Amino acid sequence: MKRVVAYCRVSTEHEDQKNSLENQRAYFEEYIITHKDWELIEIYADEGISGTSLKKRNEFNRMCRDATRKKFDIILTKEVCRFARNTVDTLEKTRELKRIGIEVRFLIDNISTFDTDGELRLTIMAGLAQDESRRISERCQFGVLQSMKRGVAFGNIVYGYDFKGGKLYKNEEEAKIIELIYHKYLIEGKGTYTIANELKKMGVKVKRTGTTNWRSGSILDILRNVKYVGDLKQRITYTVDYLEHTKKINKGEVEFIIIKNHHEPIISRETFEAVQKELERRSNLYKHEESKYSCRHTFSGKLVCSECGAKYVGGVSRKRADGSVRRSWRCYTAVNYGKKHIVNDKEIGCDNKRVNDMVLKEVFSKVLQEIISNKKEIKNDIEKTLKIVLEKCRNEISNLENLEREKEKIERERNKLLDLCLKEIITDEEYKSKSKEINERIINLTDRIKEEKDKENIRKNIDDIISNIRKVIDNILNFKEFSKSVCKELVDKVIVYSNNKFDFYLKGYVDPFNCEYKSDILYSQH
Repeated sequence: MKRVVAYCRVSTEHEDQKNSLENQRAYFEEYIITHKDWELIEIYADEGISGTSLKKRNEFNRMCRDATRKKFDIILTKEVCRFARNTVDTLEKTRELKRIGIEVRFLIDNISTFDTDGELRLTIMAGLAQDESRRISERCQFGVLQSMKRGVAFGNIVYGYDFKGGKLYKNEEEAKIIELIYHKYLIEGKGTYTIANELKKMGVKVKRTGTTNWRSGSILDILRNVKYVGDLKQRITYTVDYLEHTKKINKGEVEFIIIKNHHEPIISRETFEAVQKELERRSNLYKHEESKYSCRHTFSGKLVCSECGAKYVGGVSRKRADGSVRRSWRCYTAVNYGKKHIVNDKEIGCDNKRVNDMVLKEVFSKVLQEIISNKKEIKNDIEKTLKIVLEKCRNEISNLENLEREKEKIERERNKLLDLCLKEIITDEEYKSKSKEINERIINLTDRIKEEKDKENIRKNIDDIISNIRKVIDNILNFKEFSKSVCKELVDKVIVYSNNKFDFYLKGYVDPFNCEYKSDILYSQH
């Protein structure tokens, strides 16, 4: 008695395609019943999945895993294009199955992988299926492109607008928030970080998530989006490979589709253009400052103004009578424009004060003391975790040999692929496409082999590693005075407020450490 399974697939989840899937199931059940020496084990079916890639075809991959466990003897599928539209995937999988004694039958194409000419006929049919997939992809892309040119909007979530039937309709409530964001940035001179925080405090919800978790990146996207002046810009991303369906951000590789005055605007063109100039101006300023001051001092690039969102930069350093140097930090907006004032009906400048470098160091030391108040417990917890991790690494079975064998196997596949191309069984385009994928797999394996070798090196030197890490832990936990290296390593950013308060964001901590400093040296006036 032969144990038989069937595989069927439809590429969309439309109702007619679901009916097709049910028809395929019924077809296989009836077909298997006509063979008295066959036993139906299972029918595997993927819904709404493309056949050009195996990555997301869960049922197909489950069937292949069951095949390695010898759960059946024969796989039935209606035709080659239902099995896969990728030539190399088809050949690879059928060869793997044949090696473990499992036959694949393509009923409409009348092909069996156990036939003497089965692979040749399968190669031809698989090539035709892949070419058909290419033509379908091109037709779909052409149809989408023509729709874009006619002004049909693709997408579904844009704050300020609602999508209905390929059109954008202004959402009055959300439009007020968009206007507020532009006003805060351009007129009030606030940064994206500050605007995001203010929207959180106002309880404004993000459209995509339904939470109040606004981010500076989201604000920046809104400030750059041409949809708010009524224009439609599409093809922001494009499909690189129809086989893998990989998408890439369009940086000019393909033509953008831009339609002016497509829908009702929220922001005037004058305001939008002014914002773009301001974005460029601030970007250039920050780039200059970051390149000028990065890594020179402990808090370089880490201090952020709570008032306007600008970075703090190092002010004038002065020598004291005892030879020590006093350093202060100041908001970059205040450095350039002074205190808040009106110029041409526009408010510029920043009122946040400068802060003394010694104060920042003292506050950081207090934050660190708060974290490590129970030194013994922390050290024991770290060492316990460290031992578990390193012991797991020590006991981990090396996978190096398997990875190297797999790499050799893929390299052989690359050579076989070249043979198929030289024999003109597959086209140059197909060869290039699959060769690119194989090369990526080889690069990935090379990286994993390097990681495995690094692990082996750890296993060999595990005692020395533990000893060195213990010394580092002791240095941090038993610090006597401020350490520049520890500070630079732990501090992600510091928000500076005008009321003698700081928010210290440490790496590895989600919530900030809120600190208040009461001293006359907080703000240096020199």
